Formats: sequence, structure tokens, C-alpha cells
Amino acid sequence: MFRFNNLFDLISEKHPPNAGAFLVDNLKIERKAIKHLYLRIDPSNGQVCVSAPKRMKDAEIAQFLEQKQHWIERKRKQLQHKVQLNPVSAQNLNQVLLWGQEYKVIFSEAQYTHISICEDNQLHVQMDKKDDEAIQHALNLWLRSQLQQRIHERLPVFEKISQTKAKECRIKAMKTRWGTCSIRAARVWINAELVQLPPICLDYIILHELVHLHEPSHNARFHALMTEFMPNWRESDTLLNRYLLPK
Repeated sequence: MFRFNNLFDLISEKHPPNAGAFLVDNLKIERKAIKHLYLRIDPSNGQVCVSAPKRMKDAEIAQFLEQKQHWIERKRKQLQHKVQLNPVSAQNLNQVLLWGQEYKVIFSEAQYTHISICEDNQLHVQMDKKDDEAIQHALNLWLRSQLQQRIHERLPVFEKISQTKAKECRIKAMKTRWGTCSIRAARVWINAELVQLPPICLDYIILHELVHLHEPSHNARFHALMTEFMPNWRESDTLLNRYLLPK
């Protein structure tokens, strides 16, 4: 069981309400101009993060954390089974993750730049010379094109199912979200890292964002619509939650 030793002493007079954020025993506490206390676990390192109202008493924070011991322990254990995604980098060009499958990167010289999938889960990169940064750039462009192509194929499918229409769907790097939807503009954003995950994860995110055009909140109506349009969406959500976005 993960425990905070001498918790009340750790949240001490040395850290008055206006002290801002401070770290104690893998616990980060930050006082803000908010009304309620919030708790989350940092997926990158398992750190317990608390946002508390500026005038909340130390004893109240300590009591809250004691009550959440089992939840904290459960969430931190779940993180041990997460898959950490990594971006393509010049320092590690040996393997690429594409649609949930690992591909070994094979390089050969050619007069033109070309990337293709070969047998035995190999990704063949052809370029005029072996330059790690150039290979990284080419792979990132190629992966983005693979994602764009699949979005082009799957977006109309889920627009028809959900009876919605996105005015545009764009790709961008996001550190905390797999997708987002600008409801007024009817614009959907897809996280570039989804190209690494099994295809069902992209389907789920596309539909998730389109359903927000019907219902902005994650309320009962939203969940009911998701179930109507994709009965097994919770399985896809569970699969998606196995992955951690790049740090």
C-alpha cells in the first residue's frame, strides 16, 4: 500500500497557503484560487498531484489523501501495465510502431526517397544517403500520411453512422488528449500519435469527437449516443487507456 509518512507534518507551516506548489514524498501540492480540491496521478512518473484551494487547512488535505489511499494505489498499479509511446527520433530509428504492430526499419540507398511495408514486419526506407535526421523526418511525414489516409477513409463512415458532419478534420501533436472537437467550428483534431495504436482506437476517437457535435458534455446522453453508434466503445476506451502519450 502506498502511504504518505507523517502526512500532516509534511504539509506543514513551512508551506503557507500562498507558498504555491511544493513537493514532498512523491506528492505535489499546489494551492490555487479554486473552490474544490482535485487529485490526479501523473502518468509519466506516478506522482500524486493535488490542487487545493488557497485557504484549505493542511488537516483537510491530509484527511482527503488518507481517504483516497486505495484509489491512489489502484491507479498507480494500473500505470505499471501502461505502454509508453515514443516519437520517432534520430537516436532510435531501429523500430517503428504502426497501427499496433512493430516494424523493423531497413535502410537502403536509392536515388529517390521511398518508404514501403515489406514482409516479416519490415519497413523499407530508401534515400540517397543514410542520414539519421533525414530518415527521422521522412518517417514522420510518412506516418502522418498513413494517419491522414485512414482518417480520410474512416471519417465519412462515422459521420454517416452518427448523422454528423465535420467541416474539417486535422492532425496535430497533443500531450494530454487523443482528440478534441471545436463545436462551433465543427472542427475535429486527431492526435498524431494515434497512428501507432490499433486502428480501432482511431475509429473510437473519430466517433467520440463527432458525438460531441450532438452533446458537448460527457454525460449520460453522450454515453448513450456512443453506445448507439458503437456498442463496444467501452472496450476500445479500455484499450486506448493502456497507452501513454510521449513525455
